[in-house]
Amino acid sequence: MDFNTFIFGGLAIISLGIFLFIGRFKAFKSQRERDDRIDWSKRQFSLWKIALYSLGVVLAVVLLTQMF
Repeated sequence: MDFNTFIFGGLAIISLGIFLFIGRFKAFKSQRERDDRIDWSKRQFSLWKIALYSLGVVLAVVLLTQMF
């Protein structure tokens, strides 16, 4: 194992520890219970539109990389 493995492994472990430590805290009640919350139960985009948009982006990237 080289030195980069220790550095990036240590950064990953430290980041995960910080994430789990901060994840224990909860938002204030005024932040959680608001009148203008986003309604996540309704979909603004259908799955077909998302699939077509992502396919178009992938095709555009492939075409651009083939040109250069």
